[in-house]
Amino acid sequence: MISFSELWEKCEQFFKDEQSKQPVSSLIDELEYKIALYKVIDKKQDIPKEERFKIKSRTLGEILLSLTNISLIDDINVYDSLNQALQYRKVKK
Repeated sequence: MISFSELWEKCEQFFKDEQSKQPVSSLIDELEYKIALYKVIDKKQDIPKEERFKIKSRTLGEILLSLTNISLIDDINVYDSLNQALQYRKVKK
């Protein structure tokens, strides 16, 4: 099993190899759509809990995959960004 950071880099490489540079604004639209879909799935009580979990897990994976494309295009170090956000939140407490 590979580490999370290795997986993230593998996902960025997937988009780098794909050679389809979408504008970040288009990727943000895609991200908003996926987040809205996650929200709809979360509210669906007519779907069995286990099935809903599988769908939500897949959707969250798609959200993260979109984020890897954004981090690639904007050359963002997500480890540093996430760590900085966590530190900021800890200070706000």
